[in-house]
Amino acid sequence: MSEDYSVLKPVQPYFVFDTQNFRQEVCLRDGISHFYSFTTESEKAQRLVPDGCIDMFFEYDPSRPGHMHSYVAGTNLSYTVDSRLFHNEIFGVRFMPGNRPAMLDVTMKDLLGKRIESEYALKGDISWLGFMAKETDFYGRMRTFTEHYGRFQKDSEKPSGKLELLDAVKKLIYDSCGKIKIHDLEEKTNYTERYINKIFIEEMGFPPKIFCKIIQFQKSIELLNSGKKENMTQGAVELGYYDQSQFIRDFTKYCGITPNKYLKLVESLGFRSDPS
Repeated sequence: MSEDYSVLKPVQPYFVFDTQNFRQEVCLRDGISHFYSFTTESEKAQRLVPDGCIDMFFEYDPSRPGHMHSYVAGTNLSYTVDSRLFHNEIFGVRFMPGNRPAMLDVTMKDLLGKRIESEYALKGDISWLGFMAKETDFYGRMRTFTEHYGRFQKDSEKPSGKLELLDAVKKLIYDSCGKIKIHDLEEKTNYTERYINKIFIEEMGFPPKIFCKIIQFQKSIELLNSGKKENMTQGAVELGYYDQSQFIRDFTKYCGITPNKYLKLVESLGFRSDPS
């Protein structure tokens, strides 16, 4: 997939709203959206929204220096309250929507709605996780991850065949902010809807239509995080929804609350930019 990711940075807003000490560093290159960290102080389940992304989590226990637990997680397809709690200090890496990093030995379909221990999801020598365990600060972890990730990227083969077509379809969806129609995908790729659906489901676990909806939802989160609310109907149409009713219905499915309630949450926290 081409590395022009200026259109959208995928978010998990509840990582900000439900945790403490959240920080992030935007990357937007080599398939990585951004790095982030947060701490948790309560036994509270984590709310999650669909983002179409793979995340890598590194969980650190401050009371046990050098001890780290790591796992890989895939996207959900609807709003989810995850009872698998985060503990202690989390350092995370979010990859761009639809991007399967070269270091992984599993597909996005394998990770759909799941967390898998890193040792069962990564290719080759995983001794680099030991270097991650020794890092004690945000930027040290970022540098160490980037160094080892870059080696996998350098050695990875260029996608061909079905994977090349899959990347082309994901880019068309991404560049259109999820508004492209399936018949347009047929026209632009010269492949049938049936075949496009087949290869998409094989790798991703869901059809391109769902990926469009996730990207569309993420754009609506971006809009609401900016605090814009003066014309919700016009905003819905610009995002590609048929009308305001469809926008409210889809947003609630993916976020667990209505757009207006989400806006109130953003306002109550004094938040006016992209959170996670």
